[in-house]
Amino acid sequence: MLRERRPAESLSEATGGRPERSLRYREFLEPLGFAHEVSSLFADGRGLWGGMDLIRRAGAPDFDAGEVRLLKRVAPQVGAGLKAAALRLRAMVEPDGPDVPGVLTLDREGRVLSHTPAARHWLEDIEDLHPAWRENDPPVPVRMVAGALRRALSPESDRDLDLVPRARVRGRSGRWIALYGSLTESSYGRPGETVVVIESAKPEEVAWLNAAAYGLSPREEAAVKLVARGLSTRQIAASLFISEHTVQRHLQNAFEKVGVKSRRELIKRLFFENLLPGMLGD
Repeated sequence: MLRERRPAESLSEATGGRPERSLRYREFLEPLGFAHEVSSLFADGRGLWGGMDLIRRAGAPDFDAGEVRLLKRVAPQVGAGLKAAALRLRAMVEPDGPDVPGVLTLDREGRVLSHTPAARHWLEDIEDLHPAWRENDPPVPVRMVAGALRRALSPESDRDLDLVPRARVRGRSGRWIALYGSLTESSYGRPGETVVVIESAKPEEVAWLNAAAYGLSPREEAAVKLVARGLSTRQIAASLFISEHTVQRHLQNAFEKVGVKSRRELIKRLFFENLLPGMLGD
């Protein structure tokens, strides 16, 4: 939808009136008694800042064309608002608890077989845990990562081959949290298990959000990433196949957009602020 610039689309429109063609419909909506859905993306420029799914139970009327048009009209404004919020948001508190990775193992049905105490700490920073979260209601990011891993291992289309089993979310403490999925090797006749690792996101994993929030162009962002790796202007020019003058122009544009005057300030602002709260005092 983002690539094709479709900010809103109903399930019936996407499936040509045959919702059973949708894996989400078969595995999630229909078993829960839902029949209709409309999805909306909140984007601004090339960045995706959020999304929304509205669903209706079986027996209720489907989303009509007027409702879909309304979502299409408001989606750009909501995307711009979410982008502004991401730029303005600053984490002001230190997260409590151990800053160590957490690990969960899941069975083929997505139920949590085991987890470390640190895993629960990270999950509670994401959302309130349902009393039965281990059995049938793990947090949405965990389900997303497990689902991406399952589809990547058993692709139904070429698009599934590009799925990366990871997710990045912002915790209520202000920290960015990364989740990664993997499959253990089978042994002693036992099938492999899905493992989800949860830890604090690395600076480079969320720098894209800051770069997008400040409106850096793809070329400016590429130059900044190479600066963060310690490359000189000459090395950046060679890597991007552009002149040194063009590199300097890209960096100067980035300075102006981010509001800094040096490469050091630029890297600090883009790669560390909003990621490590309380650790970047003046």
